[in-house]
Amino acid sequence: MEEIVLGFDFGVKNIGLAVGNRLTNTAQPIAILKANEGQPDWDEMERHIKEWTPTLLVVGMPYTADGTETEHMRKIRKFMNRLHGRFGLPVEEVDERLSSKESEQYIKPSKKGKKGQLDAHSAAIIVERYLNDDLIFSL
Repeated sequence: MEEIVLGFDFGVKNIGLAVGNRLTNTAQPIAILKANEGQPDWDEMERHIKEWTPTLLVVGMPYTADGTETEHMRKIRKFMNRLHGRFGLPVEEVDERLSSKESEQYIKPSKKGKKGQLDAHSAAIIVERYLNDDLIFSL
């Protein structure tokens, strides 16, 4: 059976969403979810989960070089706990360092100033890192 993975690049204003699968080990950006202080429209989130029927959710975690726990990391973990609580799916964190910088190469020059565009592409990079077993940390 094909393993479908939904990935998230969490932000307090935008949450990038991407889908990938274990068959091809590739991912594609699918949406930019608006968030209010990190809270997405949970009904919209549920629609995406029902549409894609993932077996796993992955969320990017911006680890620091010195291992310091940041406030943003605490918000991401809270988001991860809510995802798991609402949808009952396993949630894993993936090291997302430099994913935003890497995603810039996929954005047209006319769209580079639009932060939301990067979020969905960053989510795709996060999913591909998971699918390629690169820098994965389980809860």
